[in-house]
Amino acid sequence: MISFKKIHKLGVFILAIFFCSPTIMAQTTIGNIGGKESNAVYNFLNLPYSAKASALGGINISRIQPDLGLAMYNPSLLTPSMDSWLHLSVKPYLADIKQYDFSGAKYISRKNIVVGWGVHYMDYGSVSMTDIAGNQMGNFHPNDYSLQVSASTNYLQNIHIGTTLKFIQSNYGLYKSNGLAMDIGLRYQPKSELSQVSVLIKNLGTQLKTYGTKEELPFNLIVGWTKKLENAPFQFSLTAEKLSLWNLAYNDTSFNAQQGYTSPGSLQNLFNHLILAGEVFIGEQVSVNLGYNFMRRFDLNIQGQQNAMNGFSTGLALQLPRLEIQYGNAFFQKNMYHHFSLMYNLKNR
Repeated sequence: MISFKKIHKLGVFILAIFFCSPTIMAQTTIGNIGGKESNAVYNFLNLPYSAKASALGGINISRIQPDLGLAMYNPSLLTPSMDSWLHLSVKPYLADIKQYDFSGAKYISRKNIVVGWGVHYMDYGSVSMTDIAGNQMGNFHPNDYSLQVSASTNYLQNIHIGTTLKFIQSNYGLYKSNGLAMDIGLRYQPKSELSQVSVLIKNLGTQLKTYGTKEELPFNLIVGWTKKLENAPFQFSLTAEKLSLWNLAYNDTSFNAQQGYTSPGSLQNLFNHLILAGEVFIGEQVSVNLGYNFMRRFDLNIQGQQNAMNGFSTGLALQLPRLEIQYGNAFFQKNMYHHFSLMYNLKNR
């Protein structure tokens, strides 16, 4: 028998999607639209929030085991088992550019709601400021960040819904911008707990203060599926992203003509939406992660050059009684970028 409260929860979720439908149609998906490149503001929101996400190909919205770093990206992954967890991630890039993520979760049992909060911060280091003649006028410290609050609950026994509200701020010296965004997630897990399916709508929203011309947010429609083998320590994930746009490849017709480059065919367009991932569990404490991002490899590959491990990512996680240590990396041409995460349970169970 379905209770009134459960009907109410589902009704609120459906209404949220309904009222956001005009906004969904107005968002921008990064990619090629009719030969013209479409851009969006606040693209740092697309970066993986944790080492686990980096190791699994950059995006994973359906991993079965609880992970607060992944739940920061997909609010429907928030579960009561994450009560009193804290998550901290650091990812260094080139020069002085660094990414920081900090989040936490609390389970409110009387309301059957898991509340999460987080900060996603990009520090671009110190940049010289000059006048039009090139004279030094000091330094400035550009940065982007988002502050977010999430909530998740269950509808019926196997369906979970979640939403995230984000305040976004960009500071580039004299140029500043901010905006609001929302994520909506739906997750289904059968009683066997050997598989999980998630649907996620990312970055519905608008700019409040612009740099001069109003820009759209980087909308993303994502579907993910994870399957764990019952009698073997393996788990596999398939993620399909940017489903609101078919051709994701950048299309510069002048460059194509000069270099003899041909646009991707239908099969390549299909695979460019996909991310494959796998995990191997060594006992109950160690997991080895592997990911492959088709679009990343397509973007980074250069004709006539050795393209090495473009698109691949790997990682390792160690689970201790109250602490989990995660490491992830991803390959970009001849470079490899590293991502480190810690998750700590404040409760001594």
